[in-house]
Amino acid sequence: MGSDLMPTAMGALGAAPVLTKSRPTTREVFGSKSATTDEQDALERAFFLRVVLPNGTFKTTSTDRIDDLNRAVLAHIATIPERPVKIMDVGVSSGVSTLEWYESLSIENIDCKITATDLTVYASLLSLTPNLAVLIDRNRNILHLDVFGRGAPPTGRGLQGLLAGAVRGLFRVAMTADRNLPPLNGHTQEAATGWLLNCEPVALLTKKLVQHEGLRVVEDDLLAMNRPEFIEAFHVLRAANILNRAYFSDAVLTQIIKTLKKRLTQNGLLIICRTTEEGVNHATVFRLATASEFRVLLRLGQGSEIEDLVTAT
Repeated sequence: MGSDLMPTAMGALGAAPVLTKSRPTTREVFGSKSATTDEQDALERAFFLRVVLPNGTFKTTSTDRIDDLNRAVLAHIATIPERPVKIMDVGVSSGVSTLEWYESLSIENIDCKITATDLTVYASLLSLTPNLAVLIDRNRNILHLDVFGRGAPPTGRGLQGLLAGAVRGLFRVAMTADRNLPPLNGHTQEAATGWLLNCEPVALLTKKLVQHEGLRVVEDDLLAMNRPEFIEAFHVLRAANILNRAYFSDAVLTQIIKTLKKRLTQNGLLIICRTTEEGVNHATVFRLATASEFRVLLRLGQGSEIEDLVTAT
């Protein structure tokens, strides 16, 4: 099967690369064991590649992905007169890009508060034995498998698919037996122990993301009704690599745009970006004008592929 180790970044000149597991388990990524920054980054990248959300997408992320976009919008954010600038970043995955954005604004002495959202932030690690566990979301969807010291996606092809199916089936039975546990009824942030299962809360966020006064993370369904506290609450709203035609129909995209529009203050900025497989960013920054219409403020690359839907909303 080959080695389960992969090299991370080189250290000092001539030093051997640090080896990190290519298929880490949940505990290896989020446990208390200390790791260097490079090691932790590599573990997280490898782990999130195998976390499959209910809509079939992966919770992937990478560092420095939208630095050029951060630089492009900086001057416009700096002109917002209110302080702190209230920002919402939607669909943040593990939060790596959100943290980078917050740090870049802080370096420029822009006082801001960022609310980062994602559909699935909090999960529960269900263990049957020390070597057999799965991650579930609040709706009992299985997102990731930990099987005998190796992390794996919950689905697959061929033999891998058969093994994943067997593990899922085993845990479905166990979840039925322990169905009254709080984590199996939406309370994934609670620890619990049942007849068969031990449940531990896990935040599917980079460990570098520290919850503090200037940065918070909440679960948010963009297809649900707006929370009252979100209405006209934000000066800037960013949707990076989520509002794509590959993910949603035009009708659903229009619905989401209307939801986000209600969250912006007058003259607020809406930033929509898509990163290609080659790492090129195409983005459009819109301003919510006085007539409650979105107008294009600037474009990066070829601009957003849904620019027409935004300006028509």
